[in-house]
Amino acid sequence: MDDDDQPEATDNRMAIGIALGLPVGVVLSLLLDNWALIGVGVAFGAAFGAIPANAWSKGGDDPADPDESRD
Repeated sequence: MDDDDQPEATDNRMAIGIALGLPVGVVLSLLLDNWALIGVGVAFGAAFGAIPANAWSKGGDDPADPDESRD
């Protein structure tokens, strides 16, 4: 089997976001007695699932790395 046939880990982000957003929506709907919050939980899960894992990274220097110019 070719490696290109296998799904990548990034392909599952949206499904994981929705799967985690649905229980959050159910809990909010039970606590606040408003069943429309299930849709809000799914929407937030989809939004968080759509954010790339390295969205905050600029691709530049890592602040944890020592500055090489001070050597």
